[in-house]
Amino acid sequence: MVFGTDYYPEHWPEDRWPTDFRLMREAGLDTIRIAEFAWSLIEPREGIFDFDWLDRVMSLAVSHSMKVVLCTPTAAPPKWLMDKHPEIYQKDEFGHVRGFGSRRHYCFNSEIFREYSRKIISEMAKHYSGHPNIIAWQLDNEFGCHNTVRCYCEDCSSAFSKWLKKKYINIDNLNEKLGMAFWGQHYPSFESVILPAHTTCDNKAFGMNAHNPGLYLDFCRFSSDSVYDYSAMQVDVLRAHGIDVPITHNFMGSFFDLDYYKLQDQFEFISWDCYPNIAHGPFSTLSEVSYNHDKMRGYKNKKFWVMEHCSGQNGWNYMHETPNPGEIRLWTYQSVAHGADGIIYFRWRPCLFGTEQYWHGILDHDGIPRKRYKEIKATGAELRKLEEIIEGSEIVSDVCIINSFDNEWSHTYQKHSENFNYNRILYTVHNAITDLGINCDVVDMNVDLTNYKLAVLPAYNISSEADAVKLSKFINEGGNVVITFRSGNRDEYNRINGLTIPGYFRDICGIDVINYDAVGDHKRKVTSVAGPLEADTWCDIIDGKDSTVMGEYLDAFYRGTPFMTRNSAPGGSVYYIGAHLDRDGYNRIFRQITLETDVTRCPFGTVKGVETVTRTDFSSTYIFVMNHLDTPAYISLDKEYMEILGEKNISEVLRLGPYGVAVLTDKV
Repeated sequence: MVFGTDYYPEHWPEDRWPTDFRLMREAGLDTIRIAEFAWSLIEPREGIFDFDWLDRVMSLAVSHSMKVVLCTPTAAPPKWLMDKHPEIYQKDEFGHVRGFGSRRHYCFNSEIFREYSRKIISEMAKHYSGHPNIIAWQLDNEFGCHNTVRCYCEDCSSAFSKWLKKKYINIDNLNEKLGMAFWGQHYPSFESVILPAHTTCDNKAFGMNAHNPGLYLDFCRFSSDSVYDYSAMQVDVLRAHGIDVPITHNFMGSFFDLDYYKLQDQFEFISWDCYPNIAHGPFSTLSEVSYNHDKMRGYKNKKFWVMEHCSGQNGWNYMHETPNPGEIRLWTYQSVAHGADGIIYFRWRPCLFGTEQYWHGILDHDGIPRKRYKEIKATGAELRKLEEIIEGSEIVSDVCIINSFDNEWSHTYQKHSENFNYNRILYTVHNAITDLGINCDVVDMNVDLTNYKLAVLPAYNISSEADAVKLSKFINEGGNVVITFRSGNRDEYNRINGLTIPGYFRDICGIDVINYDAVGDHKRKVTSVAGPLEADTWCDIIDGKDSTVMGEYLDAFYRGTPFMTRNSAPGGSVYYIGAHLDRDGYNRIFRQITLETDVTRCPFGTVKGVETVTRTDFSSTYIFVMNHLDTPAYISLDKEYMEILGEKNISEVLRLGPYGVAVLTDKV
């Protein structure tokens, strides 16, 4: 297991470096990530490369037996480059140049920028190829951060025309597939196709966007592909110059402009940046972060690293909440429980200057080790005891949620109703399932469904006949499916397919949606096999036909009509949920569904605010139990377990203190 920190030696006097390395090693840290913003130091003038300072850092890494993740520094192009080639800058949807002064100030489609990127990456690769302490390379930093995936410059316009021509072959095909007959928007050539930027009809205050939805979706795909191509170029350059260690990139759980399911295939492992305390509430530790861990594991269906792991309060212009004593340890265990076998804390020491002065690290601004340092040091010592388990066990899930970036982009552009939020729907459903003590993968439709008992498709609107065929085969072989409102209604061109809703999934669901109500913030009462519940955002009005009705509406003009059904087949069942519920409502519904579908769950009862994740090495089971509450929690056990961290047997009741963690095994 990797256990390290993000280090910025360029921010500190060189005579401090040996002290930092000594303190890192005393804390049990064994890896540093460096250089992701150091272009202006490595190439201070065009064609003049200075590796002397970085070589001295690498020498200290060698002498202190520290492993290194070395980054390509392309996230921060130097001022001399931008002054010489201002055409590299991005333009926003209003045509304004997004200039110098922060980071990520470049367009992915700039051939000039790509050439300069090739040069510095080539020089770094030649200089450090074969270095014994470099265990991985990270490309750039947080592709897409600060809304930088979609650019509206001339280079992007030209590249978009070529991308469309490759896809549609002739312009008449584009006009027909995307429905340019509406408002007479026929294009005479690919070169005349615009970027979907600001128009006369845009009204952001009311969430109105006027561009053709199919063209917008293609622009989202093109923009994501542009990042993919730029990333692939970096990988190719590194490999061409002898880099044979793994290459990664740090993904983000809250970025939705990049199709990570496509991007992941360039990397040996996925890493991501995890900050549970940036906001509390609906995006807090136990909700969105757990969902994002499972997303990261699902991109490659394998273990991942946290390349930036929260180690203190965060902030740019103001600070977010300070972690309570024990929370950094808790968040670390949460990451490991969900599949992280690399933890790198951001950052070693908060900077005394620049934008991130408020972004705290393991040390304080004065460089003195205090509580956070001691907590991380103790956590690392504990994790060493679990190293065999972390390396040798897997998360096995009976349930998967199907995620789709095409649907994210489509739903965001045309929201269906007030407050409709695709990502929020996904993580609410995910939390409702995992609150039951059930492992849950987050994957895309390309996944092999064979090993799952239950596949859940929330708001899976952009879909196809092939998707329906795949699900039908899964059901016939004994699998079960949950499909919700706003599914099966659009084709790959973002056109409504004209089929009776749920469209492509109509036959497997065995129902017709004959009307719907975009209720937004309003509430609708429903009753179900899980008792009385409340719905909001969206309500489908269903003709249940021959399916089994599992719940109905209690008010509005559709009172007495079904909101939830089950269609049983010789193999498995398809459940249709026609209304959006809150976390508790989905939890109660999935409690029933997972019982009916024989889904494996934590063998003992769950407690609100206490998270469980089960791992296995296929001879033993390991249950990570994590208390996210600031009060003690008591968990009733079904039998006697060995608690590995405390090295003692526990039966009947497990007590966890505030932010406490236990790792239980059935090896007693």
